[in-house]
Amino acid sequence: MKKFVLLALFVTTCTFAFSNIIKIKVTDFAFKAKTVNAHVGDTIQWVWKVGIHTTTSTTIPAGASAWNKPMDSAHRKFTYILRVAGTYNYQCNFHFMFGMVGKIIASAALAPGFNNITIADNDSKALLTWKTASSKDVNYFSIQRSTDGDNFTEIAKVRADFSNQYKFTDNQNVNSKYVYYQVELIDTRGNQELSTIQMYTQKGAAQKLITSISPNPVSNPGHLMLQFNADKEGTLLVQLYNQSGTFVTQTQMSASVGLNNGHFHLGNLTPGTYYIVCTLGETKEKHTIIVK
Repeated sequence: MKKFVLLALFVTTCTFAFSNIIKIKVTDFAFKAKTVNAHVGDTIQWVWKVGIHTTTSTTIPAGASAWNKPMDSAHRKFTYILRVAGTYNYQCNFHFMFGMVGKIIASAALAPGFNNITIADNDSKALLTWKTASSKDVNYFSIQRSTDGDNFTEIAKVRADFSNQYKFTDNQNVNSKYVYYQVELIDTRGNQELSTIQMYTQKGAAQKLITSISPNPVSNPGHLMLQFNADKEGTLLVQLYNQSGTFVTQTQMSASVGLNNGHFHLGNLTPGTYYIVCTLGETKEKHTIIVK
């Protein structure tokens, strides 16, 4: 009996020792990061920053527990332990129609054992490195790339070797300042394990603040979705003016390093031509908006 108790204590201790706490910011009609790779046993912690929101599960793996929790000034944190492998989709019940949704992909740790990848600059190219504890049962690694941190495409396969140390350089040119990578391990039985998502900043990329405005033209009542780049944490100020230059309204969007998503509620506007002035730090851009 004593041996059994000691073994149970050891297993429990190991489980907590190797688990991670992964934080997701809840702010400005967005979950940041929108997509997260994790492992069974990891703890997800939603941290409120601004607004009145919820974190509410929509589709989850069989056997996992659903959740529906408020996220506001009175409910600043919510934690959830991933106990089942699979994909967890969730949303803010108030703002999902504006794209406030998130996804957590929980992998079961495979025998070869790997998690994080690191990215370095190699002559203005992304150099990915990672290790495994063992090469046993490894079939290959799928190298996957994304320009938004959410939608990944396989760009190469790396076969297993006995060194347990791997490198891959992405020699393709990508028209994006921030490029996101993940590595998926596929074992000989077809099981899969995802690394964490890592971001690479292209040094030669154009210094563009706003990368996408939609929809444009806008219908009343106006809701504008913005994608924008940020080199550091901060706040994007978005000011709306009519064609004659008269100020109409403004909003602020929190910025995290990388590609960001924000929402601007314009309200009911007289049809015509408007423009927005977007300011982040020392960077300022002006864009034309059409209201139908």
